[in-house]
Amino acid sequence: MGATRALFALLAIAILAIPGTARPDDPPAMRVHLLGTGGPELTPDRQGYATLVELPGAPDPDALLLFDAGRGALQSIYEQRINPKRVTRIFLTHLHSDHIAGLPDLWMTPWFLLGRTSPIEVWGPPGTAAMVAGMRVMYAHDVEHRVNSFNPASAIAVAAHDIGPGEVYRHADVRIIAFTVSHADGDPAYGYRIERHGRSVVLSGDTTLTASLREQATRADLLVQNVIAFGPRLSALPEMQGVLAKLTTPEQAADLLRTARPRLAIFSHIVKKELPGREGDDSIVARVRAAGYRGPFVMGRDHMVVEVGDRIRLVPARHPATLNELDSKSAEP
Repeated sequence: MGATRALFALLAIAILAIPGTARPDDPPAMRVHLLGTGGPELTPDRQGYATLVELPGAPDPDALLLFDAGRGALQSIYEQRINPKRVTRIFLTHLHSDHIAGLPDLWMTPWFLLGRTSPIEVWGPPGTAAMVAGMRVMYAHDVEHRVNSFNPASAIAVAAHDIGPGEVYRHADVRIIAFTVSHADGDPAYGYRIERHGRSVVLSGDTTLTASLREQATRADLLVQNVIAFGPRLSALPEMQGVLAKLTTPEQAADLLRTARPRLAIFSHIVKKELPGREGDDSIVARVRAAGYRGPFVMGRDHMVVEVGDRIRLVPARHPATLNELDSKSAEP
């Protein structure tokens, strides 16, 4: 068994229990769904980057917070047995195409097909409002012709917010902080820290190692961290040096994890080139270990769920064959 699979099996049995007052049947503070763990590369088993943070016990629309909407986000939400029409709060780390490719589908399809009755709201770096305006222009035919008494225009409204670093969202018992990261041609770019019930989840977004990321990740309950690794041939090419420099290498990730010491780190937005499949994943794990990090971390896979509470627990993905089809406004997954 490879290093990735061995570590996942170990963590899945009993992961990181810490003293606390929660009863065994208490819901976690947050449930983090890895909808898509890939980058722009096309692979058989990873969709584009998207992470859904579920807040058990919170009412809609605050119960589901989506961070980025990469390729396949709509399908992945459905495969998590969540009706996509419930997802109306969306936070973008930056405006690279692989992080927003799934946004139009998530905006349009749950409205006319599934009966979403509420508008969506999008937060992101400067340029977000202009991007949303352009999306409406691109889909002008649908906006004009699909509106009727059954598909109200109010439900395809989009409230877009260009944000800066700092607190960007607070409602009831959840708080979201955006912090500046460094992603070269993706800047301005943010990571996010989500806090609820004394627990914290940090999403690095796309970035190289920065002081701001290290600060926000320190002692987090869960760190969802990007990683990049190429095979030897591509690693040596001059044209690839800028790509490697704008994300986090396994060695930089090890440095970050050694000092920040999150309860669990999980890699997502995994950019691999000429390192295919599980063997490529295992090579990243080996590089992190060789760089000196001995704590808990996992290579993320699409549909993984991490429950963050008194305990951190990995929940295995359920097989999509048991899903109901979502084909009308009354259907549920």
